[in-house]
Amino acid sequence: DSELTLFLNLPDKDNRAEGFPRNSRTRCKIDFRDGNADLFAVQRFFSDKVLGVDSVEHSLYADGMTGHHDSGSDSFLAWLGDDNRLIDASEADAKFHSDPPILQNCETVEMAFRGRRDMMLFTGKRVIFVDVQGFLGMGKKVEYISVPWTTVTAFSARTAGSWIDNDSEMCLWLDFDDVFNPIRGSQDDPPPPPIPRRSWLEIDFQKDKVDMFMIHRYLSERCMRVSAHNLKSYSIPVSSELLRPTPPGTGEDLVNWLGNNAVSIDDKEADSKFHEAGILQEDEHVAFAFKTGRDSLYLTNKRLFVVDTQGVTGKRKEYMSVPWDSIRVWSVESAGNFDLDMEMRCWFKGFWDNKVKQDLRSGRADIIAIQQYIAHFVIGNANGIAALKYAQSVSSMPAGSMDKFLSYVTNDAIVKDPQAISEKLHTSPRILQEDETLESAYKCGRDLFLFSTKRIIEIDVKGITGKSVEYKSYPLRYNKAFKIETEGHLLNGPGVKVYTEDENIDQNFAKGSSDIWPLHQILSKKLLDEVHVEIDDDIRF
Repeated sequence: DSELTLFLNLPDKDNRAEGFPRNSRTRCKIDFRDGNADLFAVQRFFSDKVLGVDSVEHSLYADGMTGHHDSGSDSFLAWLGDDNRLIDASEADAKFHSDPPILQNCETVEMAFRGRRDMMLFTGKRVIFVDVQGFLGMGKKVEYISVPWTTVTAFSARTAGSWIDNDSEMCLWLDFDDVFNPIRGSQDDPPPPPIPRRSWLEIDFQKDKVDMFMIHRYLSERCMRVSAHNLKSYSIPVSSELLRPTPPGTGEDLVNWLGNNAVSIDDKEADSKFHEAGILQEDEHVAFAFKTGRDSLYLTNKRLFVVDTQGVTGKRKEYMSVPWDSIRVWSVESAGNFDLDMEMRCWFKGFWDNKVKQDLRSGRADIIAIQQYIAHFVIGNANGIAALKYAQSVSSMPAGSMDKFLSYVTNDAIVKDPQAISEKLHTSPRILQEDETLESAYKCGRDLFLFSTKRIIEIDVKGITGKSVEYKSYPLRYNKAFKIETEGHLLNGPGVKVYTEDENIDQNFAKGSSDIWPLHQILSKKLLDEVHVEIDDDIRF
């Protein structure tokens, strides 16, 4: 039989039990009797539905990697490991437009790779994996897996290391939940580690056959959103300049610079180094740069950029990019009395290892400025108009200190006044944006649970002294659904639950102390009527 498999992103976290096949919502598999169905016609149908209707005549553009001669793997280890090598894109383009007809007429292969028996194609619309199955690839069965660029939420390029670790890798984080939890051997065994399956893809490249900096440049062009939060149009090819080989010594110079054990990194120097290596786009600049041990993190006007140094020698580097459009939750945490480091955390759209965490040395980083910078790109274009008719305007007040704010939130008499808290969070510390106000505020022990015109904010006061404070933001525009519960008998108070793409927000309130219906009005207005507006990416702090 022939088969069609659709990978879905319907919420299905409840079915992540051990051994559960997870085929009810995350995968849809259909069998076709061999000879009784035109599987390529079915493939073209779904290509039109998922990638866009094929209404343009075929373009012969495949100049980027035209004429690249395939010299074979030249390495038994590379052949054994099925490492991919670069091949002629124009030949692959011609082949997969006709035999078999996988590509749309308007679709062009821009880069092509071949492993021991399989192939991988980069087109203007998707990545296509050609998996030849059967013993030594001699079987008749072939699987064609299409991953649209629109499903890629983060990506990384990993350079080769020393000794036996001699291959490079590309990693893609996808926006559908295909994680599988294997069943344990016996009840006494610990649970086996989960398997990402199609939620996270890792592709091996042969070290001396593929330029990983070129791969990273290509992925930046295809996976980073441009005007109005849309991807680059498939009809606009990736510039041949970006597909030229990286100058010799570029990677080594960058590795040497990254290996410098300086505590802090100058953002202008980092900007210059990454542009020299061709990693950043022409209109991209570094605004913040941090280093912890051998690793470093950079905030640009387009992405979070993480450099992870791996291996004993540190020669192996992973360059991971998380576009701002993929960020779904973020938090910053001030230093405490015993834990002297501050922290920044970002959760991006995905279901496998989708958190970026960075420790920041106290006194060497402004976490409030970092919070403002992230907020600008994640919610800066969100509608800041109040959802409640009685929402109060915010008046300015002199800037104070963090200590004044901490003493303020412990005052039960005024903590539920959203206008007063708005005034505090516009100045001391400056968490809210200029066009952002609070509409509802709730105190839970020492902590605060806030609804602004753009996001839900959890302020978590930690430690015995309460000096360490975490400010966690959930943009309202990315929430999926919500429910509210009115108070019941006995001690049951009202509550609200907001369903997000990752961890849900579940908050209960004291009986008789909270009116739950304003929250319903806020969530209804913001989740149903939110309109995206273009972000100005030329901001600096």
